[in-house]
Formats: sequence, structure tokens, C-alpha cells
Amino acid sequence: MSKKYSTTTTLIIVESPAKCKKIEEYLGPGYKCLASFGHLRELTSLDKINIKEDFKPTFTVINNALKKKQIELLRKEIKNADDVILATDDDREGEAISFHIQQLFHLPENTKRIVFNEITEGALKRAIQTPRTIDMNIVYAQQARQILDLLVGFKITPVLWKFITSNSENSLSAGRCQTPALRLIYDNQREIESADNKTVYNTMGFFTNMNLPFELNHQIEKEDDLIDFLDGTVDFTHVYNCSHPTKTMKSQPEPFSTSKLQQAASNELHFSPKETMKLCQSLYEAGYITYMRTDSKKYSVDFIETTKAYILKNYENKYINENIDQLACSKEEDTNSQLQITSQEKPEKKKSNSSKSQDMIQGAHEAIRPTKISLKDLPEKVNYREKKMYKLIWENTLESCMSPAIYNTVKADIQAYHNFVFNYTSELINFPGWKIVKNKFSTDNKEYQYLQTIKKNSHIKYNKIFSKATIKNMKQHYTEARLVHLLEEKGIGRPSTFSMLVEKIQERGYVKKGDITGNNIMVKDFELNDTGDIFEVEVKREFGNEKNKLILQPLGKIVIEFLDKHFADILNYDFTREMEDDLDKISKGLLISQDLCKKCNDKLDNTIDELKKKDIGKFDIKIDDKHSYTICKYGPVIKCVEKVDGKKMTTYKALKKDLDIDLNRLENGGYELEDLLASSSSTMTTSTPTNVNNSVLGEYEGKDVILKKGKFGLYISWGDSSKTLKQFGNRPIESITFEEVKPLLEEGSNMVREITKDISIRKSKKGDYVFFKTSKMKKPKFFDLKKCEEDYKTCDIDKIKCWLKETYNIF
Repeated sequence: MSKKYSTTTTLIIVESPAKCKKIEEYLGPGYKCLASFGHLRELTSLDKINIKEDFKPTFTVINNALKKKQIELLRKEIKNADDVILATDDDREGEAISFHIQQLFHLPENTKRIVFNEITEGALKRAIQTPRTIDMNIVYAQQARQILDLLVGFKITPVLWKFITSNSENSLSAGRCQTPALRLIYDNQREIESADNKTVYNTMGFFTNMNLPFELNHQIEKEDDLIDFLDGTVDFTHVYNCSHPTKTMKSQPEPFSTSKLQQAASNELHFSPKETMKLCQSLYEAGYITYMRTDSKKYSVDFIETTKAYILKNYENKYINENIDQLACSKEEDTNSQLQITSQEKPEKKKSNSSKSQDMIQGAHEAIRPTKISLKDLPEKVNYREKKMYKLIWENTLESCMSPAIYNTVKADIQAYHNFVFNYTSELINFPGWKIVKNKFSTDNKEYQYLQTIKKNSHIKYNKIFSKATIKNMKQHYTEARLVHLLEEKGIGRPSTFSMLVEKIQERGYVKKGDITGNNIMVKDFELNDTGDIFEVEVKREFGNEKNKLILQPLGKIVIEFLDKHFADILNYDFTREMEDDLDKISKGLLISQDLCKKCNDKLDNTIDELKKKDIGKFDIKIDDKHSYTICKYGPVIKCVEKVDGKKMTTYKALKKDLDIDLNRLENGGYELEDLLASSSSTMTTSTPTNVNNSVLGEYEGKDVILKKGKFGLYISWGDSSKTLKQFGNRPIESITFEEVKPLLEEGSNMVREITKDISIRKSKKGDYVFFKTSKMKKPKFFDLKKCEEDYKTCDIDKIKCWLKETYNIF
């Protein structure tokens, strides 16, 4: 039976609908919670920024069916409510959304604004008891960020379109933080290409009755020097020594900030930063973890006390980190979300005197942690990947509050020829400390005991000496986790934007995540046996093989080199970091936003004015007198310019599919034309190409999708159906993919909208319905859509997922 709010009603407005049910449940009768579904107003173009009047922005209501419907619902509920509380997320975007809600619905300036770091009953009630008002300094910082992003994007991106290409979707773009992120990948690629990759030898000596591998403390670079070392080793008197046991500590991990969590999830769970944030959003909204966008490494005082009690109950007092109180937020930080700050009427016209309060607000978030340390495992209804993410957070949180692990360590060394030394270290756990959480340690180490039984200064014979050829200091491509770490280290973006930046450079086609095939190189390994014989073994060894790395694409190289040449002063690391620091200052009332916008805009205009004076042609790399490599609106192609019957004719040919082209080699004339052209490539002109073989693109609903070329142009056929591809124009046939034609196939099917690979909305004679079938299910399940109040054909896909989860417990 539904509740009726006939008495005094307080309306709480949040961003996400997934929070509403839980908030109403915790606060009880008298409270109603609705969502804005993110921003309600937007800044759409440069025309909406009055540059002459202190960069004053003009916001417009987002014009789509979902937003219109939600705005009307909010308007109605605000009118009926006795009190309104704004409870959007505790970050710049959330503060701005509260401001837009206040403006759009003409709420008073002293409308209550609350923030909470976790969706628990205690946190919500504390927030309700200590509201504040909208912090306009934070709003101004968010608006400045929007304006800066528009200035950079809308002024530089058209330059890319002009000098490189403008495709059907105008996917080329520059961004204030996006471009420096791409620059990190580019700089690393240049280091990889310029590395000398010297071959060196790592040498292991096998000694003792246990045949333990001692590592030589020196890499030998030349084969002759290695032979000399091995020859000298035959008659050398090796002297053994072992240290007394010493205690070494292995520190517990730090609490999770956003970037540290993204790195750990990438390295340990192989989750992308985007998926990590998506899973954490679900866990946060369900009340399982604290807010996931933070750079804090502190916990609340209450949580520290609860965790102490948990450790004491489940382990012993000695497992509590003796410095655990240093992990606790200060009293001011711990209560900052309850601070009430009254906005000045014109806070931007003078520097704020409440910088201390502002610092508190900016540091409001804790590190990412479980809301209840006692909850080790999530309920069965939670999906598998969310459980893995929660386990990672729970374990790290508990470990960070525990004592260091203590090991007894012995270091054995053996004097070697040429004053080199063979080393071997062995550890025995003394006190597990934080490592007891995962219980992955051994209390038995025979080597540790054995090394101490060998007499010191005794002569010891080798069993075998083995020298393995390898590449010295071989540079590797970045993982997504490594890129996130560098973004944080260089101050490019903020925790809330790291995953978006990593995703954006991939979406644009500048970078691709994939595997790098290594090079097979013939090398020599050397082995000295116990009778003094040296054996030389030639082996083919693969170097440079990498998995799931970020790989710079030709388009990314072209774009970043153009931008670096003409916009280096604006898109370099230092200027980007300075702007981020200045945005922080604005949020604290220490800087006026117009000053930052003017500095950036003046720099942009001056750079673009200088560029207009230069004679810069369209991007083009010459291959021979007729052919060149260029970018057309559908991607890289070979352009051919020649005279036919006295007339100049331009034609295009497709590149080999999946060709990993090296632009440096191309620019230096390292490719022949046949190295680049697809084997079946035919000339593409303004007339329709002919005589190209059929090509199977993929499978759709159990039938092959075949790309064909007929009298009237390209078309696809599958089963008894066919459809023209006139919208693809004269695009090279080899470059057309299944993903691009799939939407055309779905137009004629019963598919209304794909939600995930397992869930879709489909149509039937009786109306639309939800189709659900995983690879493990023998039969699909069908769900009714009649109770869905959303416009499921056009609304945000996350909104549908949320409704399906609440209504049918899918996901």
C-alpha cells in the first residue's frame, strides 16, 4: 500500500533516482525524494557566453522528453511541498545542479542544501539537522570550468576540422584536459620508439644443496665480457656469508582515493576506470560504500572507532594500527558537511573571507570505504562484478586500518669474480599484521632456516651459472591505470573526470586499447656447468609482447602533433595544471572566475590569429608523385591525383584492413604503395565503383550479413532482405564494418532498443516488452513495460536499468 503525504511534506531533490527509495525509507513519513536526473540546464555553445560582459553565461533548459517530464513533476511537487531540500552530489557538478534547480523553480536563495558522504540513516539524519545554503563560489568554479571547456573545444576543434578533416560525425576534437591526456600517450610512444633497447645479460648462480638461485648484482652488456666472467668463475673461490635476521616491515595500503581505486581495480580486477566508476555508483546508491569521487585519504572519526572495535572483535588489539587516529579526519573536516555557509550576494566581486570554511567544504569527502565494516559480503541479489568491487574496497579499507606486517629477513651473499656479488634474500613471517585479511602468507620457509646453517666465510661451489639475454629498460605502453595515475600526478583533471578522459581519447579514435605483438629476436644464452664447460644456446625470444595497453593510433598522432605545433602554450601540462589550480582557488573564493576565463580566451584568440597568418595546407603525406596518405571523412585513405583525358581527377583507395601504420616510417618514405593498399582495393571516384567481391560483415539473427556492390551502389543483404547503403556515399568498401550497418538492420526488426547484450526492448502485436536472455539461460524471459513511467525509447539508458532493477530485480 503506497504512503500518502497528507501531513507536512519535505521534498528532497537528488540527482539519481536510484537513491530515492532508500532515502525515503531511512527518513520515514513526511519526506518525499525525487531526482533531477542530472543537469536540467546546459550551456550549449559559445553564443551563450557573453564575453564582453565578464563571460556571463546564459543557460537553457535541456530540451528532451525526459527532462521536460521531470521538470513538470518537480514543479508540481515543489508547489505542494512545505519545505524543499537540495541534496545533489557533494561536488562541483552537484553544487551547480542545486543552483540550477533553485533558479529554474524560483526557490529562495536560503533554500536548504545538504550533503552526505554515504546513504545511511545516520548520515542522512545528521545532514538534515545541519543544512547549509548553496555555495556560490563552488558554483562559479563549475561555471568557469564549463566556459573554459567550451572556449578551448569550440575554438580549437574547428581548426582541426579545417586542417585535418571533418567527418560525418565531426569526431575530431580538442579538449582542455583531453588533449594533455593524449599528449601523455604520445610522449610515451616517442620514448618507446627512441629507446636504444640494448641487449644485456642477467645472471643467476645456483648454489647450495637446495640449488637456490642467487642473483648477480651486475648486468653484463657485452658478450665478450660475459665470456670473460664465466671463464674467471670456473676457478674462482666463492665465499659465502649470511646476515643476522633483521626485522622488516611491510606497510599497510593507503585508503582509496578515486584514482587509487581505479588503478587497483584495473590491476587486480581488470576493470576499466569507466566500469569502476559505474559499479561504485551503484554500490554508493545502494548504501554500501561512501561517495566515490574523492582525493581524500582519511576516514571519519566514527568509522575509525567502529573499525577499531571490529578488529578487536575479530582479531586482537595488536592488529590495530598504532597510528590509526592519524587516518581520522580532523574535527573540522569530520563536521564540514554540516557547516552552514551563507552565500554573499556578489561573492565574485571580492575575495571571500571564509577560505577556511571553503577548505573544509572541498575536503568534505572521506576516502572510499564501506559504510559498514561489519558487512564483509554483499547479499546474493547484488551482481557478481559489484561484489568483486565491494570486496576490493572492503579489504583495502580494513587493511589500511591494521598494523604493518613484520618479517624476519636474512640476506645471503656470495663473492663472485670481478668483485661482483651473488645475492639471495629470504623472509619468514613474524607477525602478519594487515596481511591476515587475505590470509595469503606462509609461516614455513625452509630456505630461511637453511641459509643460517651454512657456515659464514665458508667456500661454496656453484652448481650452475646461467646468463639470460634480455632487453635493458624496455619501455612499455601505458595501461589505463597508469594513465589515471599520471593524470593525477600532473594535475590534469580531477578525480571525477579521470575515467571520462581515458574513455574520451579512445572514443575519438586517437588511442586504442589492445595487445601489442612482440618481436621475435634471436639471442644467445650462456650456461656454465659444474665441470667448467660453457654452453652457448641460441634461442628465439619474444620481446615487447604486451596485453591490454593503450596504443596511440595514426589519427591520434596526427592530431596531437598538429596541436602541439600550434597550440602548445594552451594545451601543455603546466598550463592545464595551472587552470585546475585556479579553478580550486575560485571554489575557495580566492580568485575571480572572469579573470581566469579572460586569460584563457585572450591566449586562444592570439594563437588562432597567428595561425591564420600562416600558409598551412590540408594534412597530407606524400607517397609518390601521384599518391598520398590523407584523412577523409571516413578515416585514413590513399589519395590519387592524376590527369585523365586532360582533366585532373582525384580518386581514393582503401588501406589494408587492420594495418598498423607507422607514420614516422611513412613520412620517411619507408612504405611502397602496395604495402598500404588493400588487396581488393578498387579506385573510388565520384562515380559508383564496380566489380568488387561480396564481403560477409557478420551475422544478424542467425543470418550472414553480406556487403555487396550493385548497379546502383552499395547495399547489404541478409536472408531474403536487403537494404541500400546510399548514406555511405563513395566510401571504400573495405572500411565498412558490421557495427556501422547494424542499426540499419534493426530498423526492420522487432528491436526497439538495446539495453545490454542480454537485455533489449522489443515490439510485438500486443505492444513493447523487455526481452532478457543470458548465454547461460536456456529460454528467455519476458517482462511487461506497462508500469514503466519513463519514455523508454529515448530516456537515459541508466534510468531504464534502474527501473528494471527495482521492478524485476534484473542486474
